[in-house]
Amino acid sequence: MSIPDTILTPPAPPRSLVLWRRFRRNRAAVLGLALFIIVVLMAALADVVTPGDPLRLAGTPLTAPLSVAENPWGTDQLGRDIMSGIFHGARISLAIGVVATIISIAIGIVIGAVAGYFGGRVDGALMRVTEAFQTIPSFVLLLTLVAIFGSSIENIVIAIGVVSWTAPARMVRAEFMSLRKREFVDAARNLGVSDISIIFREILPNALPPVIVFASVVMATAILMESALAFLGLGDPNYASWGNMIGQGRAVLRTAWFCSVIPGMAILLTVLSFSLMGEGLNDALNPRQKK
Repeated sequence: MSIPDTILTPPAPPRSLVLWRRFRRNRAAVLGLALFIIVVLMAALADVVTPGDPLRLAGTPLTAPLSVAENPWGTDQLGRDIMSGIFHGARISLAIGVVATIISIAIGIVIGAVAGYFGGRVDGALMRVTEAFQTIPSFVLLLTLVAIFGSSIENIVIAIGVVSWTAPARMVRAEFMSLRKREFVDAARNLGVSDISIIFREILPNALPPVIVFASVVMATAILMESALAFLGLGDPNYASWGNMIGQGRAVLRTAWFCSVIPGMAILLTVLSFSLMGEGLNDALNPRQKK
């Protein structure tokens, strides 16, 4: 008596479990995930660990770290608690990274998908627009937009998203050009499915993995761009962002290094976490990786 194949063959593990197994093989990616979780916890627990307004006067100006119990990470030149600024600034940095990434990826997906799917003159016109944006350095264009529309946190986030969509657009276009001639797309056309449905329901899910990986790069770049703007004095002074802390601390860099170094380390570790997680996501979503 033969045993059915369904009994001999174990069930396939869930895709989420397979992706996690691939991700955790990369120890650097796990380290990046741990750093990212720490930043998220800092943002979530900011009101618990450091309650109150982070911009308020909290002690004697330029108090050194570990010298006063009330201000364990020291104070800046205005007497504001650096630890409170770091914890509350985590919220601003994460919000800037997430929202700017959503804006840039959304614009890139729409333009890249339409260009890659239709091709021809539509592709040519959209790629000329993309190249026009790429001829201007992203940070120069960002400075121009902020100078025109103002340096509020909302305008900064939108401006970062607007200047960051070209790379995702080219990536999505390349994926669509390789997928639009596949059998499942032809089958959908033969069934009378509309072009919009084919683009967003049939092709886009198969083109997303590299875009998801690249999103980590966009998030890191967005945080760095906001920090650079704040360093130049173009940040929103109404929020305790890490970039504002560095920009304000440069005036006392020689005498009170911690005012700039501590928020600089926070930015460094956050950007590093996104970079390491991006490598792990690339390994996890790579179909050539073993389960």
